Amino acid sequence: MAFDVARVRGLYPTLGSGTAHLDGPFSALQPETVVRAIITTLRASSAQPGSTSASSARAATSVEAARRAIADLLGGSPDAVVLGGNLSTLLSRFASLLSRDWQLGDEIVLNRLSWDANIRPWLAPARSAGLIVRWAEADLETGALPDWQYDRLIGRRTRIVTVPLANPTTGAVPDIRAIADRAHEVGALVIVDAAAALPHLPVDIAELGADLIGVSARTFGGPTVGAVIARAGLLYELDSDVPGTVPQKFELGGLPVELLDGLTAAVDHIALLDEAAFGSRRERLLASIGAVAVHEQRLFTRLESGLRALPGVTVLGTSAERVPVLAFTVHGYHPEKVGDYLAQHGVSVWTGPDGMSELMHTIGVDELGGAIHVGLMPHTTRAEVERLISQLKALLAR
Repeated sequence: MAFDVARVRGLYPTLGSGTAHLDGPFSALQPETVVRAIITTLRASSAQPGSTSASSARAATSVEAARRAIADLLGGSPDAVVLGGNLSTLLSRFASLLSRDWQLGDEIVLNRLSWDANIRPWLAPARSAGLIVRWAEADLETGALPDWQYDRLIGRRTRIVTVPLANPTTGAVPDIRAIADRAHEVGALVIVDAAAALPHLPVDIAELGADLIGVSARTFGGPTVGAVIARAGLLYELDSDVPGTVPQKFELGGLPVELLDGLTAAVDHIALLDEAAFGSRRERLLASIGAVAVHEQRLFTRLESGLRALPGVTVLGTSAERVPVLAFTVHGYHPEKVGDYLAQHGVSVWTGPDGMSELMHTIGVDELGGAIHVGLMPHTTRAEVERLISQLKALLAR
């Protein structure tokens, strides 16, 4: 059965405006089910879990449902899911815990392809403890993260290695397993940022060899909620001075309970993208993500070739293994001017802050004011891709 993009578009009320939403993970649209789930929770007077009150009991149910949803999405266990208001805060929490036994001269390996949110939480404690920070560099031509460089970056004193599952600018998908295997040989932990990978790639924490995977639900149509899933048993190994049970003891402060039902709804939405999918939610997620990938790849082939054919347009990166996102510059035009022009003609793209300062500086486009980011989603159509290409062609012809 062919992927029914018309049915999928009917699940997003925002699409009725006629704008071609090509912002990708930087501004993913929320389906109606997510919006309704959040509103329903707010009307029920949400409270923190832990009490015998009716609203607290409802909250406890929402929290457990959200844990199960993330576990199904990432192929892990609900008791290994830590929830929070945003991914950066959650990673800072784990960085604080893991850094307790770091010693002067130990090392961490960061990379230029990660979100700033998966770089900054590790830099502060590393510098405070006197660690050596090593950087995995992006290939400037392809925009990829070559795994061969980790042979020289990872050593016997490496404690942490961070890797993005997919880069939201170049779309590059690193070989996580190869990097993780090398890191585990010396006892280092591998921290993976799901970034722009969802809902385009199936994710399994065990198959990747990751120790922690961080997720920001907003990148795939959920609310502004973060989650971290750990490999089996890791949370029980970590030293924490906070009393309580796992995983609750790692969740400092109140949970965004009013948003957690929206998180569960966002995962359920992905599982329903393919009408032919059946079985458990995990099985339906894998089937739907596979169907989405086929649909998006057809569109992305046209998008990339169309943009590269336009004179004055430079697409960043040529990585073969990638998700359907890209960034480009237009010679003689500031990104904001391009974005404004496209918005006036019914095409929404992302310009401005992108949280990719390391990569932007390495490539050199920060000197140009950044780049124009485009990303496909399950609701994207061929007509929307053609509208973007034609409007850019009209801009260049002025």
